[in-house]
Amino acid sequence: MAPWNKKKLEEEQSVLNAETTGEFLYMHEQNEDKVQNSGKWRLIVVASLAVIGLGWAGFFIHDLLTHEDTEDAYVQGHVHIVSPRITGVVDSVLVKDHQQVHKGDELVRLDPADYSLAEHEAAANYEKARADFARASGLLSAHAISREEYDRLRTTAQVMKARLEQARLQQSYTVVEAPADGQIGKKNVEVGNRVQPGQSLMAVVEKEVYIEANFKETQLANLKPGMKAEINIDAIPGKTFTGTIESISPASGAQFALLPPDNATGNFTKVVQRVPVKVTFDSSIHGYEDRILPGLSAVVKVAIP
Repeated sequence: MAPWNKKKLEEEQSVLNAETTGEFLYMHEQNEDKVQNSGKWRLIVVASLAVIGLGWAGFFIHDLLTHEDTEDAYVQGHVHIVSPRITGVVDSVLVKDHQQVHKGDELVRLDPADYSLAEHEAAANYEKARADFARASGLLSAHAISREEYDRLRTTAQVMKARLEQARLQQSYTVVEAPADGQIGKKNVEVGNRVQPGQSLMAVVEKEVYIEANFKETQLANLKPGMKAEINIDAIPGKTFTGTIESISPASGAQFALLPPDNATGNFTKVVQRVPVKVTFDSSIHGYEDRILPGLSAVVKVAIP
């Protein structure tokens, strides 16, 4: 190879190496900038998350220290079980499911035939006994009967009168009336059914509702009647109601159970008891009366002063 060609080749190689080195340095600087920018953004994100976490933790701790709450809470109401006082066959049912009724409205009629017959018989017996007693009064004045016979006839007349009143009362029981204003629920009676005294025919549910919140015994120290409460009902999301603690149960819920616990027998395991607390709604319930029904789940939170 000629000397001048070799020299030219070396110059071209030098230029190429310089260009490659410059490009490498440029790329290296760009990468360093990217790494620095990435680190800054990572630091910003971590700092933001830390601030959010601290804020949430502070809110949680503040809420924990200034409120008592429970998810063991339910809507309660006055539910009247309607049952007959006498035995009989259902002659007619005068209401439908979920119908609104007023106190004294007729709900069910029983076949009155047997009770009408008993009333007529009792009336006849009373009329006879009263006539016998009236005649005995004249005979006593004439000394035609003894004082003992007169007292016996008077007692008989009184007994017959009481039996007549009882027969009339039994006759009135053939009509089953609503015990209060409310809405019909759980109707399980049909025409032709033979019913017994005390048998459940239906229920009348009043409109007035309240919350029964079962707080732990360890929370009761901070609760007392008159304190304000926030109420959230699962069936009405997004709406917070307000109310007031009206009263606290005189005993834990376990004491009213069918079989109260007896801790004096067997092995003992301490269980935190819950005590029912009655919370009544204030005006925030207006417009939601038909949606707040007994049995619905709720969450109650009480602010501690």
